[in-house]
Amino acid sequence: MTTTLSSPATSAVPDPDVATGERLRQAAEASPDRRRELQNDVVSDYIPMAGRLARRYRGRGIADDDLDQVARLGLVKAIRRFDPERRSFAAYAVPTVLGELRRHFRDRGWAIRPVRSLQELQMSVTAARDELRSTGTHEPSAEDVAERLGIGVAEVREADAAHDAFAPRSLDVPSPTDGSPAHERIGGLDPGHEAVERLATAMPALRSLDEQDRRLLHMRFVEDRTQRDIGAELGVSQMQVSRRLTAVLQRVRERIGPLDG
Repeated sequence: MTTTLSSPATSAVPDPDVATGERLRQAAEASPDRRRELQNDVVSDYIPMAGRLARRYRGRGIADDDLDQVARLGLVKAIRRFDPERRSFAAYAVPTVLGELRRHFRDRGWAIRPVRSLQELQMSVTAARDELRSTGTHEPSAEDVAERLGIGVAEVREADAAHDAFAPRSLDVPSPTDGSPAHERIGGLDPGHEAVERLATAMPALRSLDEQDRRLLHMRFVEDRTQRDIGAELGVSQMQVSRRLTAVLQRVRERIGPLDG
């Protein structure tokens, strides 16, 4: 006598994507309060997914908390816009969240915003480098990234340089060698500052002169002509030019007033 053992019944594992689609289908037909409740349930279920997507963009100059918030905003947008009759929710939500993260980097992530083409190149280079890291055994070089994207090495380096525009280094950060802040090691006083300040002070006084006096100063100090050349053009002696220059400059000094304090 042969005894046949029947296989235990296997219960089908529900597809979470199908369940989500059904909940959102119900939400579309429900009252506002019930719709909000069903949508909030979906948000709770998919927050871990949004967090995983946000982690792809960490370490690029934007705070982790901000990335999480942007990813969750993208998730909420996906829930509100999703059409359960057309596709699975996950297939729609993932690119929606990623798009929201990329837009945030494009619109808010730059302390100094480069041109749009360079922004997009920088994003492509970063994504390619992340992919090469995950599949390779060494840190990808600029040549590796260039080959992956089919672009020149110079373009990769330009994109890498643009990455610093996300979060420029503070001038107050101490040096790892001597502890001095960056603002003490770079830059300096521009010798032209004092000249600009004096010019700005003198401009109102110069505008108060008549056209002949301004022409005289222009020939002497802008065209750098000698008093003899000026006298020859004006039909006067060199001594007359000297006296007139002295008088004009004196009026300008009186109009400006003391330059010290």
